[in-house]
Amino acid sequence: MRLSTSYVCVALILPSAALGQDPTRADSSRSDTTRARLLPLVVVTGSRVPTRTDQLGFAVSALDLDQLWAEPETQAWSPLAWTPGVSVDQGAGVGGPAVLRVRGGEEPFTQVMFDGVPINLTGGFLDLQGLTLTNVERVEVVRGPQSAQYGSSAISGVVQFITRRGQPGPPRYEFTGEAGTASENGGQARSQLTVAGGNQDVRYSLGGGYTYTRGIYDLPHDLTTIDLSGRLDAALSDKWSVDATARYMDISSNLPVRDQGTTRVPLDPNQRDARDRFIGSAGIGFDPNNSWQNRLSYSAMRDDFEYIDEADGLDPADYPFFVFDFNFALQSLLWRHTAEYVGTNQFRLGDNSSVDVSYGAFAQWEDLSVEQAGDFGDDGSAFDRNNQAAFAELQGNVGPSVRYLAGARVEKFTGLSAQFIPRANLLVNVIGNALGLRAAAGKAFKAPNLQQQFLENPFTDPNPDLEPETSVSWEIGAVSTAPSAGIFGGVTFFHQRFEDLIRLVPTEDGTKSTNDNVGEARSLGIEFEIQRWWSDRILTGLNVTWIDAEVTDNTGLPVDLYPEGSKLTAVPHLMGNLLLDWGVTERLRLATRATYVGEQEVLADRFSGERAELDPYVLLGLTVHYQFVQRVAAYVRGENLLDASYETAFDRPGIPVTVAVGLRLTN
Repeated sequence: MRLSTSYVCVALILPSAALGQDPTRADSSRSDTTRARLLPLVVVTGSRVPTRTDQLGFAVSALDLDQLWAEPETQAWSPLAWTPGVSVDQGAGVGGPAVLRVRGGEEPFTQVMFDGVPINLTGGFLDLQGLTLTNVERVEVVRGPQSAQYGSSAISGVVQFITRRGQPGPPRYEFTGEAGTASENGGQARSQLTVAGGNQDVRYSLGGGYTYTRGIYDLPHDLTTIDLSGRLDAALSDKWSVDATARYMDISSNLPVRDQGTTRVPLDPNQRDARDRFIGSAGIGFDPNNSWQNRLSYSAMRDDFEYIDEADGLDPADYPFFVFDFNFALQSLLWRHTAEYVGTNQFRLGDNSSVDVSYGAFAQWEDLSVEQAGDFGDDGSAFDRNNQAAFAELQGNVGPSVRYLAGARVEKFTGLSAQFIPRANLLVNVIGNALGLRAAAGKAFKAPNLQQQFLENPFTDPNPDLEPETSVSWEIGAVSTAPSAGIFGGVTFFHQRFEDLIRLVPTEDGTKSTNDNVGEARSLGIEFEIQRWWSDRILTGLNVTWIDAEVTDNTGLPVDLYPEGSKLTAVPHLMGNLLLDWGVTERLRLATRATYVGEQEVLADRFSGERAELDPYVLLGLTVHYQFVQRVAAYVRGENLLDASYETAFDRPGIPVTVAVGLRLTN
């Protein structure tokens, strides 16, 4: 039986299954088996050319299929919190909208993709609620500025979910079913069916999943997701290839938690939302020889979102703060089309030196329509814009010990000034492959969204003169790998400054709000992780992240909400994970994880109100797997087994003790 890590930092190594080797292979020599498991993983998110993690000069984490199976989760955002520097903000309580923060950055500063297609809305905003891992074989997290490769929104990092790739052979089926409950409400269920196969020329995978979560409050969330996906990879000849992916997500939920919490105001029985999201891509590759590759791709995303809230009849005199209680409906439809060309030439500069030169162009079109109805009147708006970019990247090595990457991008949005975005990183092995020192620096930006620039309604005025938010970041680190001892780890120090931040502020007459470029902030911290194979069956791992993120210039901001020198809200000061993955026998395996989330400051009313401090907490989880026969396995997963009392935001309690039972069938 093979065990896996729970996380991987830059140059930390994933198990052999990630490279297509047999995950059930056994070896009587612990050191030989450990070496096999420490083979570098090739990741596709950090650079234009797929690159091994031990050859990148910036922080990368990845989770493969075996790791995701070791600790199966209902929601896709849960495993992301296993990686250093990443936190999930559940500001509306468990089961509600959830946003991702990387290294203390704001929600729109992380670009999230499926198979290279961004699913962020215009301007980078993204709600992770209802996102699942159906037919996903790998998750990659790149921390730090990535706008030189991915453009707007990739300020703090990039997360990519990669659809499973079929392998040559007869169709392989897999079914997973799960049901669970909690000590307080919390009923949940999910099922997933995938099929994958093909031959040397054509490979395919198909998947379908259904997930339901009742929620932990007296009024249910009834969060439901239907997820359908597919992937095709085909070699037409020695020089030509095609690939395509498609994914459809139908997500709906009640929203019982108001901005003021769960006890200061009654739960809301009439608030709900729904989202239909389609993403797809198609590409064609032309490789005329071994040193020249070309790829032309097209992708599209359609996001249809609906929000409805009906008045509950609350008496405003009962509350010392504003409580939204009106009839209001909003529907938005976003279409995004993207075309991109990437070419790569590979050159050898001597026996031990080489360079890959990548270059290309990018064009994108966005169309957004917004309609509202209710007590504030009926209104509708339509916006569109496009942006174009050109980019180049050099990646290579000087001798056996020095790896480098340097790149830049020039991007222009309609109505905005052009942005020049450079980045560079260096990795130097100073003691063979046992110790590597690395450094990285780069610039990044986020364009304002269409609503911030142009939307006018009873609450806000447009501001077409907004400028992009920008950031400059640098990091240094070290990574050490000792396969013979089964030990490897890494440490990173990062510093990032955010400028021209966009915030909603009162208009001059005070009757409405408008978005403006105001304020600056910075985030710095340390990411550390280490793991060790104690034997072929026992793996332990530890990661710790310390973040200091604060407002450095509050010019133009409400002083009571953002005092100069105050902490950025919803950013834990300290986070960590402690893992034990133990193959007790050939059939029995357990994975237990303790997660620590340190103190953090939040706004009492989610987006406004007084600042409040949340206490630190520890969550203990345990998953026990048992392989009955070759094709049948079962598991029991427990979360918050210590029944810790904690809050995800002010007056928004976290999950109670939760238990789920699952069954996995394969052919």
